[in-house]
Amino acid sequence: MKRLSALLLALVLAVSCFAPAAGAVFDPSPLYDVKAQSAYIVNTDTNIIVYEKDSAAQMPAGGLTKLACAALVLTNYGDELDTRTFQMPFAISDYVYGTDNADMRSGETFTLREALYAMLLRNANDAAMGMAYQLSGGDLTGWVSQMNSLTRQIGAANSTWTDACGLDGGNVTTAVDMYLILRYLMGFDAFVEIAGAVSFEMPAKEKHAKSFILTNQNMALNKASGGKFYRSAMRGGMCDVLAYKNDSGTQSYVSWASQDGETYIFCIMGVADTVDTYGYANRRPALYETTQLMDWVYSSFSVQAALDPDQALAEIPVKYSSETDTLLLYPDDQMMTILPSSSDSTVTQKFFHLPESVAAPVKQGDIVGTVELRLAGETIGVVNLIAGQDVNRNPVLYGVAQFQAFLGSLYLKVVLTLSAAALLVYGVWRLQNAIREERSRGGPRIKRH
Repeated sequence: MKRLSALLLALVLAVSCFAPAAGAVFDPSPLYDVKAQSAYIVNTDTNIIVYEKDSAAQMPAGGLTKLACAALVLTNYGDELDTRTFQMPFAISDYVYGTDNADMRSGETFTLREALYAMLLRNANDAAMGMAYQLSGGDLTGWVSQMNSLTRQIGAANSTWTDACGLDGGNVTTAVDMYLILRYLMGFDAFVEIAGAVSFEMPAKEKHAKSFILTNQNMALNKASGGKFYRSAMRGGMCDVLAYKNDSGTQSYVSWASQDGETYIFCIMGVADTVDTYGYANRRPALYETTQLMDWVYSSFSVQAALDPDQALAEIPVKYSSETDTLLLYPDDQMMTILPSSSDSTVTQKFFHLPESVAAPVKQGDIVGTVELRLAGETIGVVNLIAGQDVNRNPVLYGVAQFQAFLGSLYLKVVLTLSAAALLVYGVWRLQNAIREERSRGGPRIKRH
């Protein structure tokens, strides 16, 4: 049942995230110049895209591949995280040796939850590959095929997975796809808890006499040691690689934040090592840019009501009523949307889609038309306009109008035209018939002697 519910959630997300109403994009450049090759920032409360930059461009997925692996684990085994265990195979330990790991040694036994902590907090390749190998019965190719199938169901159609952890260079994704996958994962309580943990104490194992601590590489979560990276709004996320120290390149970071009840997903892809100017030995350029954009979002915008359902927005003529000549129209929804914090709903432009008039009878709440809201030239939503009161029909006015309409109707004109034509034809026929009769009576007569 949980698998079915998760897949239904994926379908809903795939549809809602690409709805036309989700398309207002703002520009952070007055405050921060985005260096990422690709970016996608979405407010999850309204589905409004706050910022987008080449978000459909394919990028190397690296360790972000583990989010697709985690999605498959949680979808299929979400109820067994503490009861299902596996032993780390020697072949996996050897395969991932020298890469980002959590010191999960061959022959040691782990629960799925412990492996997820290692995978999501430390980007541990051993955790991802070990789970995939055991849960698939050694069929890693089949496991990867399931990862691809699941993410396509979620809507991430431009991603390709070639292994379970991201070591293979064939793993590619996009900022939009990572948004869809992360939002899907946020539907699992276990993921939110694990990915948002500052640290995790791994219990003692067969080859570990004592427990050991795994610290989340997302330094924005860690108030004690996060330094300039720390943001109280950060709730969780994952990088494609560990922090740089002796090498350089680009990083990607996928995360979500929540403050004052407003939640955003940040997908920041392909950020150069030199972008991080915080000055620490371990550089995190994608997380650096994420924190800058997080500051921009929460200082610049808030979710506000764009409309007041108690305030009439339009007035339209009413036909066939002796009670009123016009009808007031009200929005049927307050339309919560992203607006600049320093402004109010007056910054939006309203475009009405209404008939020229409405015919009585009208019931309060009847949908009469719509109003389209735009911000900075982008449509942010369409709301129904409804009748603010009942309006009864006057039978006399209606009858007169119907009679007048009948007199001016095409039907009557056709009937009258055809009738006139018929009368004309009949008249000509009668005239011709009369002439023939007259000729018959008044023709030459023969005299008889």
